[in-house]
Amino acid sequence: MIDDGNAQERELRRKAYQEDIHSLQHYVRDLNSAIAELRQESSCILKAHQMYINGWRGQARKMYDALLDDLDRAESRVYDKLRIIKQQAAEEIERLQLEAEKLI
Repeated sequence: MIDDGNAQERELRRKAYQEDIHSLQHYVRDLNSAIAELRQESSCILKAHQMYINGWRGQARKMYDALLDDLDRAESRVYDKLRIIKQQAAEEIERLQLEAEKLI
């Protein structure tokens, strides 16, 4: 095989792509952990809500229900953003893998 002088440069670029891929994969694992933690915390809040809400009446109940609705909407927005970020990371990983494969 004839070395065209660019083999070492291509190998360095390929390794850089692989490092970026590894970094993004680690980032996605961290996102998955954050999602799992958020779900666990939400579950705890829901359990507490179910245990104590029955005795609440009047204005306090209305305010509490409004707060829970706000929390539900915020949680939904967070999940939506996390899904988008994970999808973007997956797309970038795929792009980097293709670029790395071209250098082999």
